[in-house]
Amino acid sequence: MRNLRSDFLKDNNIEILGLKNCDKCREAQKKLNELGYEARLIDVRQNPITFDDANRLFSLFGDQILNKRSTTFRGLSQLEKDCSVIELLKKYPALMKRPVIVSSIRNTIGWTTDTAEEWCDRSVDPL
Repeated sequence: MRNLRSDFLKDNNIEILGLKNCDKCREAQKKLNELGYEARLIDVRQNPITFDDANRLFSLFGDQILNKRSTTFRGLSQLEKDCSVIELLKKYPALMKRPVIVSSIRNTIGWTTDTAEEWCDRSVDPL
């Protein structure tokens, strides 16, 4: 991923940051494509996020970006848990709460019924 590419994020284009084997990420991509968006899944293990991306994600979502309930996070040493969110995202991309959905319309994290309904509503002003 290259700086949450603003050239890509136009009109109906959406980037879904997550893992290709994550059920929620695949479900989000399928639903968004059914809604007429051009949703592209970016596997953060294969395409690691940059330092700038991590900063942007942190500025958008704060500490919510980390999945602190994951086995990966629980397995970290206290020293690692004390690192900044940005450092943790760079070192362990799977710690990111998934999916992160970024577009010119809105930015969301996670995939729930409420999130899906939010994406169905096209009347929301762009951020």
